[in-house]
Amino acid sequence: MTEEISPEIISFASTRFGQIEVPAASIITFPGGMIGFPSVTKYVVLEHKPPFSWLHSVENPGLAFVILEAAEFGDNYRVKVPFGDPAIELKQDDEFATLVIVTVRSDPTLTSANLKAPIFINLRNRRGVQVVLDDSRYSTRFLLWSDNPGQQSGDAPKFDKKQADENKEENK
Repeated sequence: MTEEISPEIISFASTRFGQIEVPAASIITFPGGMIGFPSVTKYVVLEHKPPFSWLHSVENPGLAFVILEAAEFGDNYRVKVPFGDPAIELKQDDEFATLVIVTVRSDPTLTSANLKAPIFINLRNRRGVQVVLDDSRYSTRFLLWSDNPGQQSGDAPKFDKKQADENKEENK
């Protein structure tokens, strides 16, 4: 449950991080919820260990997703931006963020990203939507750290582990 402290600060519980306070302006509303969670509509992005962050529900203390910016996958991860989507009112001249959800496994080589269902956030009005792509190049379980170079081929995006590690070191 969300507990409002003041008009500028929102406080909410997290099973991972305890009680969290964030600026009310940082709340992102997903009018249709996320896939599998249609009734949970309010989230906030919490910085973590770059390039990773958390997309954490402010309504459900146990609901949080590890996320990456889609730009981490380079120029080959080109997705159709949902301009005109009524849920987020995204216009051609709006700034927006494109994120992907990461599934972290105990064996790091099995950690994967869902490139099939990116998240778009309209930065103007702080509204988000998750879109399922009809594109066979993109998987729901794209391995981030694979020793098998054949796992990523053709026009499929490539996660740049070296660049991600450098970003992580710079942001310590």
